[in-house]
Amino acid sequence: MIQKASSFLKKDTVLTIALALAVLSMFIIPLSAGYLKYLDLHTLILLFGLMTATTGLQNIGFFRQLGELLLLRIHSLRQLEQLLILLCFFSSMLITNDVALITFVPLGMMMLEMASQRKRLCFAVALMTIAANLGSMFTPIGN
Repeated sequence: MIQKASSFLKKDTVLTIALALAVLSMFIIPLSAGYLKYLDLHTLILLFGLMTATTGLQNIGFFRQLGELLLLRIHSLRQLEQLLILLCFFSSMLITNDVALITFVPLGMMMLEMASQRKRLCFAVALMTIAANLGSMFTPIGN
């Protein structure tokens, strides 16, 4: 059991660091009943539902079919990255930036993998994040 947990934490460095910082912050600021007020359960439930729907679409192959359809019309890596970035930019004007990212990052990951360009994933996701944040600032709906 401890070996499984240890290997999981070694594999996921970001989670390990976040967990360590969370525990450290508990020593700096003592636990209190006020912590419960920090949780916005309505928003958390909505995000959970969105992630569940996105995972469901991914499991039934929707993103794969959409990715294949889009890749037929794209002729270069630059066009692929531009498409992913613009999808995040313009969709975040109508929906919030986090919803745009939760929706389009899995699509981008799948499309980059289908195009054998996994090495460009970090760069593309970083630009998609910037585009989603910039796009959401243009309209009151997006922000």
